[in-house]
Amino acid sequence: MTDEPGKDLAPRQPQQPQPPAPQVDPEQLRQFQEFQRFQEYQRYQEATGQAPQAPKQPGGKRWWLVVLGSSIFWRALFFLLVVFSAVWAYNHFFGVDDPGDIASNSGGVTGAAQGLAAPAGLQGTVGMFYKHVSFADTTRACTLFLRDDTRQKFANAQGASDCAAAVKTLKSKVTSVDKYQQVMFPPDMLKTPTTTKVTIDSCALTVEGGPRLGTFVVEKINAGWVITDWSESTCS
Repeated sequence: MTDEPGKDLAPRQPQQPQPPAPQVDPEQLRQFQEFQRFQEYQRYQEATGQAPQAPKQPGGKRWWLVVLGSSIFWRALFFLLVVFSAVWAYNHFFGVDDPGDIASNSGGVTGAAQGLAAPAGLQGTVGMFYKHVSFADTTRACTLFLRDDTRQKFANAQGASDCAAAVKTLKSKVTSVDKYQQVMFPPDMLKTPTTTKVTIDSCALTVEGGPRLGTFVVEKINAGWVITDWSESTCS
């Protein structure tokens, strides 16, 4: 049988385009390659009789390097440093209230005064009075006086209407808060008193950075020392 001429010249069907190769996720490829390396490592361990151990991940970092390289760690550290500095500054300049310090209300002078554990010294009644004046802390300063008439006597000597106004007037005369709050007492005043009533004259104190605050009569009431009388001092 003879093939008809031109039969093999029939047009061929066009080839269908091949679908594009699926894209490989780089992360999946990396995990797959690591899994292959792990399998090869296990086969090597079995062949050599060594105890199977997990291979170290390439490019692994120690945990402390990761922490040091974290911006969150440095932000948290900076925040802690700021808080610590603020607390230190507050305690340094304002001090921590002594357990024997006066109980006061933010609304002003209220109730009976409760003095400190000592009449003199930096943490004593007169020492803390100087410190409160240096910061114009009118509430704490004025509640160290036991009675209203003593407060008013102190205010009148400063030409002020009341004790709080007198403290503010004295504060304006303070030239160095650091020095003024560090008033120094003679050794005899720092001893435990043998009586429940002592007189402390500011002329006997070493006062720098501000005015002297007169003569205080300090008495022990219950467990604390409070100012029961006050008068002006004339220092030579």
